[in-house]
Amino acid sequence: MKNNNRYGAFTILLISIFLSVLIAALFALVDTGDFFKGWIAAFVLCLPAFFLLQVVWKWGGRSRMLAVMMLTAWILRLGFGMAAQRLLPIFGYTDEPQQKQGYLFDDAYRRDEEAWRIAQDENPTFFEPLNRSYNNDQYGGMEILGIWIYQYLSPDKRRFSLIVLLGAFLTAAGVPFLWKAIKNRWDLSTANIAAWIFVLYPDSIVYAGSPMREPFLTGILAISFWALCTLRDHWKTSASILFSCILAILPLSTFVAGALAVCISLWIWVENLVSRSKKWLWAGLIGIGLAGLVILLTALPSIQEFIHYDIHTTEINSGWVEKVVGEIGGRFRSVFLAIYGITQPVLPAIIFYRPTTPFWKAVGIFRAVGWYAMVPFLFYAFFTSLRAKSSKDRGLLIINTLFLIGWIFISSLRAGGDQWDNPRYRVIFLPWLAFFTAWGYRYAKQIKDGWLIRWILIEIIFVGFFSQWYFSRYYADIIHRFPFWKTVIYIVVCSAVVFASGLVWPILKKIGKNKEQK
Repeated sequence: MKNNNRYGAFTILLISIFLSVLIAALFALVDTGDFFKGWIAAFVLCLPAFFLLQVVWKWGGRSRMLAVMMLTAWILRLGFGMAAQRLLPIFGYTDEPQQKQGYLFDDAYRRDEEAWRIAQDENPTFFEPLNRSYNNDQYGGMEILGIWIYQYLSPDKRRFSLIVLLGAFLTAAGVPFLWKAIKNRWDLSTANIAAWIFVLYPDSIVYAGSPMREPFLTGILAISFWALCTLRDHWKTSASILFSCILAILPLSTFVAGALAVCISLWIWVENLVSRSKKWLWAGLIGIGLAGLVILLTALPSIQEFIHYDIHTTEINSGWVEKVVGEIGGRFRSVFLAIYGITQPVLPAIIFYRPTTPFWKAVGIFRAVGWYAMVPFLFYAFFTSLRAKSSKDRGLLIINTLFLIGWIFISSLRAGGDQWDNPRYRVIFLPWLAFFTAWGYRYAKQIKDGWLIRWILIEIIFVGFFSQWYFSRYYADIIHRFPFWKTVIYIVVCSAVVFASGLVWPILKKIGKNKEQK
């Protein structure tokens, strides 16, 4: 047995070396800098990454499907990042400095520029970046990573694709954790669907195309999801992993680390404590209420400041949003922009929006299609979690539903309905989004539930009416401009009819059965 293990490790090492040599060469060919220096930098990162990917693949079950998922996740993210780096200077907004240099996002560009300057001008020691604050990184983690890479691996050129490379690896490493957690806790079909959503979700791919924290966070949170699912059976190991995940997230976002801590607390309460006695149920409810009150009172000024800034930014960037907010009054502006944020990126808006480049048009449609394909299944799962057959699963699904709804709503408030920042916060908890989407689809298929069809119809109504409104907005010379509030009223009325049919139909069906029996 020992010989087999040694042979297995040696085989993994050989495969890792082969893949690292090949990928590093491809990386250096695409990169515009010195070939040998680019190859060395990529090889140093690829070798341990490919070794670890194979280890977690073997741990996950060594299935071909899982290998394809992991490889696809890695290729899509690195491939999109490398392609964007070459295409943006030509097909992006060429008057913006970050896009001239291949960066998808301005904050990634500014953060990376500061990291490069520090590495070049100050030549800090290895641990020195840990003890300083940064102008372009609130938490410091991504900028420290950039300083280390530029100082020790790429001092001759700002190869930010090396950070993209690492992010792609970490996202790929999260796939077997998410897949195995759902397979062991629920079933294989749900695990396959959720893992493929995690791999292919457009926003996850796009945000991984620049040196951003999102691919790192989604990978770590996929590991956290597995640890939560196994906490009941292997609490020492799982608790240690969860604690390590929180520590790893802290340099990237204390806000996300706090959200994960809340999710862990709720999960433990529902799964391990509530079933013991009703005292734990009431103690937990009271504790949640008190904790929420304390957080609200202590953090309310900061929250209000963030929300006010985001709302103000959204309003000044969109004339019609400012007009609508003015019509509904200041009391409801937060609620309106939170709901508006949930619809972002708005598919009809991106389809009919004129002043954009072909690159951003394609990226925008790609992102919007991904979100709108997920929404009906996700909302159906939220709506249906109360009806889950297993009582143990029901409590867990309900508490995670409440957590995820809260996270989506906070993301909308925090980002002020912005088409980039709002989905950016939302996609961080992609493992949860992917699971609920997959679970909702599987549940509807098993019980042949018409409610899923109704949620899809509601979305079709929304997209249809707003397509007409956005088309009339950008092409007023072709079609009469349609009033915004009339569009909203039509959507609400038609959606209410569809929703009400789901409440009335069971009653009519029951009445019909009673008549037949008589």
